[in-house]
Parts: sequence; C-alpha cells; structure tokens
Amino acid sequence: MTASPVAVGRNRPRPPDVPSAGLVVRADRCLTVTRPGVPCDACARACPTGAPSLAERSLAIALDRCLRCGRCAAACPTEALVVEGFGQLPGDTVRLECSRVPVELRARGTAVVPCLGGVGPSLLRSWLARTGIEALALVDRGWCADCPAGGGPEPWGAAVTRIADELERLGVPRRVEVAREPVPAALAGPPPAPPRPTGVPLARRAFFRGAPEIRGRLGPQRLVARGEGRPRGIDPAALRERAAALARIAGREHPPAALFPDLAIADSCCDRRLCAASCPSGALHLELGEESSVLAFDPTVCTGCRACIEVCPTGSLALLPAGEEGSVGCRVLRRRALARCNECGATYGPPTASGRCAACEKDRDLLRFVHRWVRGSGEPRRPADA
Repeated sequence: MTASPVAVGRNRPRPPDVPSAGLVVRADRCLTVTRPGVPCDACARACPTGAPSLAERSLAIALDRCLRCGRCAAACPTEALVVEGFGQLPGDTVRLECSRVPVELRARGTAVVPCLGGVGPSLLRSWLARTGIEALALVDRGWCADCPAGGGPEPWGAAVTRIADELERLGVPRRVEVAREPVPAALAGPPPAPPRPTGVPLARRAFFRGAPEIRGRLGPQRLVARGEGRPRGIDPAALRERAAALARIAGREHPPAALFPDLAIADSCCDRRLCAASCPSGALHLELGEESSVLAFDPTVCTGCRACIEVCPTGSLALLPAGEEGSVGCRVLRRRALARCNECGATYGPPTASGRCAACEKDRDLLRFVHRWVRGSGEPRRPADA
C-alpha cells in the first residue's frame, strides 16, 4: 500500500484540505495537525474499524478500512472531517433513515444518510436553525447493534443527548427524538463497506511480478494530512457557526452562556501570557491597546482542550463546565497597564520607574558591565620583577 502525503509548508497561511473519494480532511481545523501538544483522538475512538491513526502533527486514514459511516466526523469537536452524504438536510425533513432501509419503508419527509451514527450535533443544529419544525425523528430499525458501522445499539446517542441538553437550556419547545420502528433484519440492505479499488484488472502474471502499474490502478490506500513548519492555531469557523446556530434556534442575538465552558483566573496569575500563546483556537487571546493590554476569553470558540491550564506555571486557571446566567460574550480576564519606552519607543508593561522597557534595561546593564570591565583592564600593572 502507498501513502499519499500532503505537506503543510512554511509559506502557506493554512494547511490545505486533503480530499479522497467521499472523505475530506479539513487540515486547518484539525487539532492534531495544526497544534502539537493538544491531544485529540476523538475520530480514532469513534471509528468502528480503526481507520484513523494519529501521530505527531499527522492524521492518517486507512481508506481500505474506512466505511464512510461518518462517525469520525460526528465526533470531531472542530468539524475537521467531512464525509459525503451528511450535507445539509432538506427543510421539510422530519425523519432520518439509514441508507440500508428499503425505499418502500421510508415515509414522507424522510432524509437518508449513510449511517445514523454519523449524524453529529452540527448537522442537527443546522436543521434546527433553518426550520421551524417541532420535532425530528431518527428512526431506529433495530439493526445498528449488528451493523459493521454500528458500534452499539445507539450510535447516535451522544449527538441526540447533547442536542436535547442544548434545547432544554435554550428553553425551546422543540426536540430531536428516536423513533423505535424495528423490522426484520432480512429486509436490510447491504451494510457499509470500504470502496473497492478502481481501475482495469491486472493479469495474474503481472500482479505476482509486482508490476509498477499496480499502485496507479489500485489508487492510494491511505489519506494523510501532515503539518510541517511552525505550528499554528486552528480555523475556529466551525466553532463560531455553532454559536450562531444556537442563537438562531433560540431566536436571540446571542446564545446563553450556560451552553459554553468558562474560564476562571486567580490573583496568583504571573501575567506571562503563556496561556494565550498555547490556546489552539484563539479563545484565550491578547488585545493590545495604546495604554493597556487585555487578556480576554471568548467561550464560543473554546474547545475545552485545557492547554492553557496545563501550561500555566502558577496554576491560576480553572476550566468551568458552563458559564453564568446571561448571554455569552467575550470578556476580560486581566488588564495590564502599558507604557512607551523612552529609548526605543516600544510599548511595554507594566510601566517602570526608569521609563525603559526590559530590553533597553538589559542593554544598559550590558553597557555598564563592559564599561567597568574596560576600565578595570586598562589600569597600569606593576612589572612582575618589581
């Protein structure tokens, strides 16, 4: 089998998308690819066949094991994976069925997806945000437990539970429910399977010789997204869309803070701002002004990765599961006064009595040291035989 690596060069502002038949890796949204040190293996844990594998700044998917069931995409917290068949649902959809269900069993208003386990929160939110329909039903035919892509009797469970919690917190009288309508497994269509290699069949003799054209005819067997060069943060567009969708569902400008994590900071903060530098999505960031710099937190793009907490040298940060009552918004955690250096003109903080920044103070200390050393070495010495 051959690999098809896609490198992320130093001169590219963002890593490119890595496509394959029915599957796309949005490398600019993948935590593993763009941000080393922020562990995320949600896709690997969700896959029923173990197709994804993670390494340092690398995500590889074995296409010969990938069922295109969408469970990896549904589990990804940043929507870095896109699987064909899980696009936007039609506006009149009131039921979701697995593709294995025969056409004659599908009722009016039914949308078909490759696997109900691939129905993630983002797909359900987008439907709720665009329609005013009271309820959406995921139809359980009783086949999931024995399906290669099932992974259990209710592979949709995490997504439905999360959406139900969000709707309850929003106070919206709408719901996503599961309709139990079992039918005999003998009526089920074929289960998901990895796509067959395409190309002209090879002669048996050429195959055993290891002909060079075998690779070209079988196609790449792995999809690889790899980050190189300087690490950078992820594109938080999917996280912002989540907040926008929740606001539309609630019919208000901003969703409630209780739907997002919050960050608490103690007075023991060392003010080195290492936490902001470690945040992969920019949720914790610096805002520089003329007279002050602000350490701010935007809960809507927080992934809950805890990178800021791990890197804090004084243990001054704590991640809270939900914010306080009221609308969510970017808020100031700490403010630091700034001054302009009298020598180099650079902005620095906090202000010092000398009016100089730390770099200029070091330069002055170095000059004083050199001056003392030159004066000491230039003094006349007594002859050795005196």
